Amino acid sequence: MKLDRRKKRGEGLLELTPLVDVVFLLLIFFLVATTFEDIKGGIKIELPQSAIREISEVKEIQILVDKDKKMLLNYKVAGKNEQVVVDKGNLKDELEKRLKESPEKNVIISADKKLDYGYIVEIMSISKEAGATSLDIDTASKN
Repeated sequence: MKLDRRKKRGEGLLELTPLVDVVFLLLIFFLVATTFEDIKGGIKIELPQSAIREISEVKEIQILVDKDKKMLLNYKVAGKNEQVVVDKGNLKDELEKRLKESPEKNVIISADKKLDYGYIVEIMSISKEAGATSLDIDTASKN
């Protein structure tokens, strides 16, 4: 018995259309399943709105405060963002340490809009005592 070893044309071709369909379906699934939230450094902050929003180019040291008064110190070291959880008691020490390393003594305060004004003023006072020469308050744009 002799086997026919000739191949017919068209056999062995791999159809890519179903593969492309599956890839697109997976892409759509992951896009729909992903939730996007505006979270700054692990603390959810709802910023107050302002008609004018000026942001300095260098955001070296940032204090993030949520509505429950949880604070996070966000700063850059060798081009990488670093974060330290702080409270009002050790904020001055941590800021002094970071401000010594910073060529610009600029501090940006990103506080939740539901936080009382008095608490923000206390943070500003502590920042000035720690050696900050410039204080900015972060806001969200109105549009």
